Amino acid sequence: MVRIESEKIDISERLQVIERIGEKRLPLFLMEDKESNRRIAKFWKIPGTDVRVSPEGDIFYPVWRERQKVNKPELYLSCSALPRGWSLQRLLASKSRPISEVKYFQVKKDGGAVEAAIRSMDHVLENYREKGRELEQVEAIREQIARARKVLEETTGVSREEFEEGFAVLYRQTLELLGKCGLSTAASALKKDITRLLAQASIGRDRLGRRNPLIMLKKLEAATRRVEYRWHEAGFIVDKFSAMRAGLEAQQAKDREILQKAEHQLSVGFAAHSYFKEIPQKVSKQQIGILVGMMGSLIYLLGQTRVKCYKTAARETIVELSQAQQKAREGDYQGAKELFLRSQKRISLVI
Repeated sequence: MVRIESEKIDISERLQVIERIGEKRLPLFLMEDKESNRRIAKFWKIPGTDVRVSPEGDIFYPVWRERQKVNKPELYLSCSALPRGWSLQRLLASKSRPISEVKYFQVKKDGGAVEAAIRSMDHVLENYREKGRELEQVEAIREQIARARKVLEETTGVSREEFEEGFAVLYRQTLELLGKCGLSTAASALKKDITRLLAQASIGRDRLGRRNPLIMLKKLEAATRRVEYRWHEAGFIVDKFSAMRAGLEAQQAKDREILQKAEHQLSVGFAAHSYFKEIPQKVSKQQIGILVGMMGSLIYLLGQTRVKCYKTAARETIVELSQAQQKAREGDYQGAKELFLRSQKRISLVI
């Protein structure tokens, strides 16, 4: 958990960032210092997550993208805890850690509904959990590194031709693997680094073009470290998105429960009340006050909804309940009842 701070702006909320994955440091997380990020950072946050929700129910969640370099560090804020005595500019200049830029992604599919947000979480988790595409890449590369080590181990006592052929086969296998996994065209800086190291190790030549098993071994060790980092990073991603998914599901359940209570109150508690019979009746000021107060309590309850599409239905119902309160004060009980039934129908379509 770290605070985003700057002399220019002060985003008081915190991004939940675990500083290490396994024994490796996470990337340096940055966020662009701009108005939209300041605005979103002030939105209500689903407890236990980094998911932000606007007053209208729009859902925003953080994603991060690797950056090879940052040309204007003064335009960014650090979302990670900086080493004592270090500035962001100094840390970027040192190139001691990979860089990731944090951005807020707004859920817009299906009108920005929480169900669409949950499906987005599922899509990410499907790729990173066991047998997911990302972990399959890691396992395939691990196997290729093992093959490369085997070629290296079998160079003793073989002819020069066999030695060369072993590397040639290895290189062809590596290229096929990189293409099959999609790593040869990967945009990720980490994946590019793995691709480069693995290809160099498979060639097995030094700067003079000579076959050099020692060079190959060093490249394999570097590739292994990067692959293991990727493995731990996948676990970090699963943890983050699992937490966001759980938070979204919990909020979805809360909002649905509120609307279910409102739907029952509108159809059974209000519309079926004796105040709203077809035959006009004498209603005391005290009774009117109680009725208006009950509507006010329901308005407050509906105001506790947070996410679309439940928030949208709740806001529209609040407007109609306010109108119904006024009609009740004026003695137009049938007009109030019509508003109740209209709101009840709207809510029933949502839940």
